[in-house]
Amino acid sequence: MNKIQILVIGRDADILQTVVRLVNKNEEWNATGTSEDEAAIELFHQHPYDLVLLGGGIENDSELKLRKIFTLQNPNIKIIQHWGGGSGLLENEIHSALENNEGGNFNILDNPFS
Repeated sequence: MNKIQILVIGRDADILQTVVRLVNKNEEWNATGTSEDEAAIELFHQHPYDLVLLGGGIENDSELKLRKIFTLQNPNIKIIQHWGGGSGLLENEIHSALENNEGGNFNILDNPFS
């Protein structure tokens, strides 16, 4: 059985480590975490992820850049925001995104005239 591959991006190293550990408690999931945008982009290019989980502390510009790059490479990627709230909420957010095809994805249109 193939595990669901999850890329976790967060700015706080301790929280990132905790989130990755909590995600990996589920035997059907495999999480990889990073706190750097460039490392996240490199990981995304090298591995087929099913879901991207964005943690708190990611600046708006970084989030928009990451979402754009990830959805250009994989238009079907599910991207969810996790603001905290414990392992039960985290698990529910992931299950919801995977089962209901909800990820908060959106298209970004670059328009230098707006």
